[in-house]
Amino acid sequence: MSRIPRYQVIYEDLSSQISSGALAPDVQLPSEADLAQRYGVSRMTVRQAVRQLQDEHLLIRRRGAGTFVTRPNAQRRRLNRLGSFAQEMGADESQVRTELRARETTVAPEEVREHLGLPTGRETIRIERLRLIDDRPAALQVSWLPYALVPLLARVELTGGSLYRTIREHYGLRLSWADMEVSAAAATTEQAKVLDVRRGAPLIASVRTTHDQSSTAVEYARSWTRPEFPLSMRLEG
Repeated sequence: MSRIPRYQVIYEDLSSQISSGALAPDVQLPSEADLAQRYGVSRMTVRQAVRQLQDEHLLIRRRGAGTFVTRPNAQRRRLNRLGSFAQEMGADESQVRTELRARETTVAPEEVREHLGLPTGRETIRIERLRLIDDRPAALQVSWLPYALVPLLARVELTGGSLYRTIREHYGLRLSWADMEVSAAAATTEQAKVLDVRRGAPLIASVRTTHDQSSTAVEYARSWTRPEFPLSMRLEG
């Protein structure tokens, strides 16, 4: 099982403190030297974690003053990195709740098999979840994963409701990159019922194929998000 890079451990710890309010908006972050001593790593490792938080606009560097926690903007999904739903939303983990609607071992439809690179008849794990923020339905997500990569996942409890955290801790899979398409969709009768919107209401639909460090397709996912939770992406030129 692969080890989590030290900078990622620091990133997740600081991100969690920001989400929970332990590091409040406008609070100054300790110096790189202090953080390096606290975590027992080099300043370069700390700098890598801090830079990632700055890229996600969770921290801001003020010239001559230091690095500070930013004030939260309107709630929106940040899709510039792979992370948990709470991290995408910039929400406190305590605000996010997951309702597991289905979890089964099944032969996937042709479209799913094509994206996962699976031959006909190969089994997958299908997981359907409703994500709620402050008990408000936010997104309906359906994921398919190759059974051979995550055997018995249909019986494994999702750690903290997080699929990515579960497959990392139980199967040692390190997710590296994803292809994603976003479009508009009209809510079907079933989606409207689950997301508490009217039938035909506009939704943000997305399709994502996520790969590990060896570029093996690990997950094919479809999601439908209420428009109150817009998508925020960072584009670099």
